[in-house]
This record gives sequence, structure tokens and C-alpha cells, in this order.
Amino acid sequence: MKRFLRLLLCVLLAAALTGAAGAADGTAQTARVPVLMYHHLREDPGASAMIVSPARFAEQMAALAGAGYTAVTADDLIAFVDEGTPLPEKPVWITFDDGYQSNLDFAAPVLEQNGLKGTIFVIGVSVGKSTYKDTGVPIIPHFSFADAKPWTDKGILSIGSHTYDMHNVTNLDRGHYRRGVLPRTGESLTDYIAAFRADFARSAEGIEAGLGGTVRAFAYPFGLHNGVTEGLLREQGVRVTVTIHEGANTLTQGDPACLYGLNRFNITEDVTGDKLLQKLIA
Repeated sequence: MKRFLRLLLCVLLAAALTGAAGAADGTAQTARVPVLMYHHLREDPGASAMIVSPARFAEQMAALAGAGYTAVTADDLIAFVDEGTPLPEKPVWITFDDGYQSNLDFAAPVLEQNGLKGTIFVIGVSVGKSTYKDTGVPIIPHFSFADAKPWTDKGILSIGSHTYDMHNVTNLDRGHYRRGVLPRTGESLTDYIAAFRADFARSAEGIEAGLGGTVRAFAYPFGLHNGVTEGLLREQGVRVTVTIHEGANTLTQGDPACLYGLNRFNITEDVTGDKLLQKLIA
């Protein structure tokens, strides 16, 4: 545990120093960037905080476009921070977690119709599946890379990582359950680092083999993370990470640390188009 804490402190200190150096002269430009979080789209969302109806989603996207918002990607955010490439006047990053087929069936066409684009963070082990791993338990269908490719080729969608197999479910992953990307009870630091590195590598390899490109964005399952995971993802080329904490984000040119641990607004069925616009300026 002491080794774990020492490594955590070192990673956090390095991140803090990097950010401080990037904005030391006080002249760096900043940009406010809200990030939206969706999951599944279904005609009858019920009371779920993770399901939005296609009609409501269409209303929300039309409201964004009508209010002059421009959808951006992780690459746009990186270019702003690294190179000073300007962001649009009203940027918004539209994201989806897990990789549901409904994202292609309902969300992608609406994004295209409104001149918008989005990023989907996929769970590698569930790509193209309608059952949970090797259990045979039915799950909401997840799209395959082949199905997603026409949308990524058009630039309407981009794909990030939501781990390969660290998005465990309590009652289905008995005996080897991991709470998001956090260490298991009693897991050594060495074993934990090796497990996380291997999981991300497998996730990235699958995405890159199926769709091309390089994985530079990562969404933490349940928003859980620590300084070790942030450091390891940087080591493996990830430049942007997102959580599930509510709120907008302020990005600063020359400060790569500001791209990690971004907040997101969870958008639900009760959020009308007008309410969405109000949320983004609050």
C-alpha cells in the first residue's frame, strides 16, 4: 500500500507541475467546453437515468444546432491545448458510453442531420455482442466495429475506450469483480499496473484494428479513477479522460493536464431542448 501511495503522489505531482508550467506566464488562452454524456436510446426510457428516447434526443440535438453550438472531438480539444488551434465560439463534446447499437440506429442519423458529431466509448469485450461475455445472459445489443465504420469514415462518430473488460457487473462477475478500474482488494501494485496496462492495450488494439486511427480518449467506468490510472493512460498515449462528475470544463492552452478527468453532464429524458441549453450556460 505504501508503494501504491508513493506512486500515486508522484503521478499527481507530475501532473500538477505540467499544468503549472503550461500557464506560468498568465497569457494562455482558455475555453469553456461542456461535455454531454449519453448511454442508450429507446422509445420508452422509463425512469432510467441512462436512457433517452430518440424523439427527446432529436429535440436536444436540434436545440444545440439552433443555438449555434458546434460539436467538437477529443482531437479538437488536444489541438487547442497543444497547438493553440482555435475552438468554435460555442463548442460542445457529445459523448456516449458503452457502445449500444441504438447509438448507430438513432443517434448517428440525428447527429448527421443537425451537422453534429459524437464520440462513443466502447467496452471492448461487448463489441458486437448481445449476451454478457461467456455467460449467455442477454444484454442490450452492442454494435460491431464493422457497423460503426461507415459512421466513423464520414466523421460523424469517433470511438474511444471504456476499457476492454473493467466495466464489471456485480451480480455477473462474481469471484473476479473489479469496481471500475480500481484495484481489487489485496491486489499488489505490480499486479494492478500490469492488469490495467493489459486491459487498455487490448481495448486500443481492437478499436485500431477495426476502425484505424489511434485511441486518445478514455472514459472511466462509473467515473472511478486514481492518479495511477491517469499516469498509465498518459504513458500509453491517451490524451483525454472523462468522468461522470457534473459540470463544464475550462481548457487552457499549453496545459495538457487540463484534458484529464473532464466533467460531463448526464443528459436524461426529462431534459428538454430548452433545459439543455440552460444547463450548458449555468
